[in-house]
Amino acid sequence: MHLAAYMDEKRLSDEVVAAAIGRSRVSVSRYRRRLVRPDWDAIRKIEEFSAKQVTADDWAGPLVPELEAAS
Repeated sequence: MHLAAYMDEKRLSDEVVAAAIGRSRVSVSRYRRRLVRPDWDAIRKIEEFSAKQVTADDWAGPLVPELEAAS
């Protein structure tokens, strides 16, 4: 399960997850939207926080390219 699906299912905000894993709200937002992959430490913390419902394997898919603001 990807982080976005987990957060939706549990009705968690970026702020709650950020506080739980020791990262910024902005970082969690970027992880959730698949704009960036978390580093290994963050992946481990997300696995622990989600009781292993979100695992390292869930980050293997493609990232979503950011849309250019000037388009």
